[in-house]
Amino acid sequence: MGMQDVWVRAQSIISGSRAVRADTIVQVRWDRNASQYVTLAIAGGEEVHHQARPIGSSAQPLTEKDGTALADELLAAMVSTAALPGSHLLVLHEVGDIAPNGTGLQWCRNAMDNASKDSAS
Repeated sequence: MGMQDVWVRAQSIISGSRAVRADTIVQVRWDRNASQYVTLAIAGGEEVHHQARPIGSSAQPLTEKDGTALADELLAAMVSTAALPGSHLLVLHEVGDIAPNGTGLQWCRNAMDNASKDSAS
């Protein structure tokens, strides 16, 4: 078991939708100059952008505090999910007021073989 059984769903207007294996992610970060994205740095130098704010969304751009929180929460979710049996997909869901940050967004765990989801916090 481990990080090879954890995947992260990345979706953006730039790179489309794809699942990235957690053990290939070397860094998760938020950049002020791409404030609607959380950036996944992949081993080998590739970067995948996950769009936390939809294009044309009326929601505020991510602040540094919230963007950094989303990046940190993904890392924490990857670690806690790696301890679970089976394969899991981490997906950023809109959860509104129950989110642990100011974005209304939270990383949630989906089993790779069905559509059930649990909070990954």
